Amino acid sequence: MKNLSLKLITVILFNIFVFATRTNGQTNTLRGQGSDTMLPVVEALVNTFSSSGSIDVEGGGSSLGFRGLSDYAVQFALSSRKVKVGEKERIEDQYDHLMEKVIAFDALSIITHSSNPVKKLSVQTIAKIFKGEITNWSEIGGKDIPILVVTRDENSGSFGFFKSEVMGSAPMRKGSVEVQSNSAVVEKVSDEEGAIGYCGIAYVDEVVQPISVSINNKDYVYPSFRNALQKIYPLSRPLYLYYRDSEKSTVQSFVKFALSEKGQQVVAHKGYIPAF
Repeated sequence: MKNLSLKLITVILFNIFVFATRTNGQTNTLRGQGSDTMLPVVEALVNTFSSSGSIDVEGGGSSLGFRGLSDYAVQFALSSRKVKVGEKERIEDQYDHLMEKVIAFDALSIITHSSNPVKKLSVQTIAKIFKGEITNWSEIGGKDIPILVVTRDENSGSFGFFKSEVMGSAPMRKGSVEVQSNSAVVEKVSDEEGAIGYCGIAYVDEVVQPISVSINNKDYVYPSFRNALQKIYPLSRPLYLYYRDSEKSTVQSFVKFALSEKGQQVVAHKGYIPAF
C-alpha cells in the first residue's frame, strides 16, 4: 500500500512538471506558427519589436498554427481565416479561452499570366473556372488555350478563405496544380500562359497580372492597396493573431505593439492594409 501511494505521488508530481514545462516553457522564447500569407509582415513586426531573438515565427498554413496551439507547441497562431469551430473547441478544451486579434487586412488577389488579355472576372466566373466548368480562356474572351488552375494546399488559410467566399461547398477542379505557398503560386502562374491562381496582395508583382473582381457582374474592383483599405475590393479579408488567454501575459506585449501606431506603420510598409 505504501509503495502504491509513493508511485501515485510520483506520477502526480511528474504530470505537474510536464504541465508546467508545456505552459510556461523552459526558455523565454515565444513561438508563433501559421499563415504563409502573414509570415512576411509578422516577421517584420518581430524584428522591429525585438532584436534579441526572443520570438520565433514560421509559416506552413493557418491550420498548422491552430494545431500548434492545441499541441502546446506555440504560444500564438497566425491565420488568414477565422478559426473553425472544431479547432476552437480543441484548444479551449485544454486551455480556457482563445483570444482573437485582427492585426491587418489583405486582398486575396486573383492572378493570371502577364500576357493574358482577360482583365476582369466576376466571382461567379472565377468559381466556374476553379470548379472546371470553364476550361479554356476562349470561353470568356481570352486566347484559345487551356486554363491551368493553381491552388493552395488544404492547410492554407488562403485556400480556406477562397473556398468559403468563392467556391462554397463545390470541390476544386480535377487536375488543379496544388502548391505550398503564395510565392509558389506566383511563380507557377508567371511560368504558364494559361494559368490562374490566387495569393495575398503583398505577393503580387509585375510578373503576374491581378484581375479586377466583381460580385454583381457590373462593378469590377482592382485588388489595389487603396481599394482594400477602403474595404471595397470583394475579396478583402482580416488577418488574425490567436493566442490562449492563459498565455496573455507573455503574448500581449507583442500583440499591443502590432496594433500600435508604429506596428501599423510596419504593416503598411510591408504592403498589407492596416487594421485601423
